[in-house]
Amino acid sequence: MKQINEFRIPGMAISGLDISILHTKNPWLPMWWSAAMPGLGHFCQGMYFKGLILMLWEILVNFKAHLNLAILYTFTGQWQKAAETINAEWAIIYGAIFVFAICDSYRTAVEHNMLARLEKAQRRRYFKLVSLSPTSFNYLDKNNPWVALAWSTLFTGFGHLYNNKGVKAAILMVWAAAIIHFSHVNDGIIATLTGQFQRAREVVDYQWLLFFPSFYIFAIWDSYSDAVELNSLFDDAQKDYLRLKYGKAGGLVDAARR
Repeated sequence: MKQINEFRIPGMAISGLDISILHTKNPWLPMWWSAAMPGLGHFCQGMYFKGLILMLWEILVNFKAHLNLAILYTFTGQWQKAAETINAEWAIIYGAIFVFAICDSYRTAVEHNMLARLEKAQRRRYFKLVSLSPTSFNYLDKNNPWVALAWSTLFTGFGHLYNNKGVKAAILMVWAAAIIHFSHVNDGIIATLTGQFQRAREVVDYQWLLFFPSFYIFAIWDSYSDAVELNSLFDDAQKDYLRLKYGKAGGLVDAARR
């Protein structure tokens, strides 16, 4: 802890479960993901607790307002059915969550960018490549972003496990499994592949199913983005080590020690 306190702004934190890094991100990206589903914009910035609160609240209010069903009926031209389905009182609450998530994710992204630039401008930077304990082991390494993307395509969260980001992976995997289970999408896929189209339409719960595209596409994009940022952090750690070891400052330190 004494070594970490010597740095005004640490650029990373690593534990046996996850790796958190401070890096710049286009503020419009978290804003977009918050519009796709409140909570995802904070999630991609590493703000898991705030993102999880917004996700839970969004799903609860969405169910109370029957918003996903109303959206489905609207897109299929069933305007009267959409108007009868939606609960206006809960829909107003959803609007408040939606606006807050978008604005707050943009604000935090701007502030994180400021901190990230200040961190990079420091003469000394903090890097920790390995976290080792009796119960867990984690390390910073270079990963192929396309491999992370491919694993996330197979199942939501696998790409984040590949990137050694266990906390984010666990949350995404639990949500994905819950959506798949309650939407009965796998039953619908099996019925479709066996030609039982009417049964496929009847078995699928569209209120749950419409949550899935946001989670699925987010996980694919975010695992790729995380791999790129982790690789950049690894390169910075190597450059910093070589500069201190073999650069002018490093030579003076070694001479003083001798």
